[in-house]
Amino acid sequence: MTKFIAHRGLSGLAPENTIEAFVLAGKHGYYGTECDIHVSKDHNFIVFHDFSLKRMTGRNYTIRDLTTTEIKKLNILNGNNINEYENVKIPTLDEYLDVCIYYNMVPVIEIKSIINMEDLDNLLQKLKQKAIEKKAHIISFHLEYLIYLRNIAPYLQIFYLVDDIKAEDINLCNTYFMNIDVNCQKLTQDRIIHCHNNNILVNTYTVDDINLARMFSKVKIDFITTNFLKKDNHF
Repeated sequence: MTKFIAHRGLSGLAPENTIEAFVLAGKHGYYGTECDIHVSKDHNFIVFHDFSLKRMTGRNYTIRDLTTTEIKKLNILNGNNINEYENVKIPTLDEYLDVCIYYNMVPVIEIKSIINMEDLDNLLQKLKQKAIEKKAHIISFHLEYLIYLRNIAPYLQIFYLVDDIKAEDINLCNTYFMNIDVNCQKLTQDRIIHCHNNNILVNTYTVDDINLARMFSKVKIDFITTNFLKKDNHF
């Protein structure tokens, strides 16, 4: 059965990558909720999509420019339905994980950037501290991050993010026991079947068209990442 993942939280209804959006995803019963992470100047994991803070906060810094304390002084100024919320802050990974645990959602964590590879050791340690290292999905376009994590944690659920599925991607997934996460605009039914024949799970991003979601569900895609679609309401 296809499982639905809320993209950056339920970002169609609340500002992306905020506690408010993650809580909404939990209240609406999503299987999982996706977030993006960068590493701050003091090596904490911060939940935010862009490299620059400008689009969401109006401040032209990067996450790695600032400490966690400095980041927490900023407010989110943009995003869906922002006027319905007050004093919206940028979350830490700990805060995001606590929401996932409370609502029994699978954390889907996209690694956007790190400062050094030791940050990945710290990420794994944090997942272990929360006792969700075998539940979380780790995703990234950065193959080197995923291979590093695979070598130190063979049990991790890892998804290689790609724009399109190429033959070499299938080979990489087989070699490193990874699954795949692909742009919905480049995904076909035949490619889903081919991945499944190679024992590779498939997620697709970001599906907001109900007919496209139904097509993928019909061929038993494993996961659909969406800004607002939900299986209970639409299938």
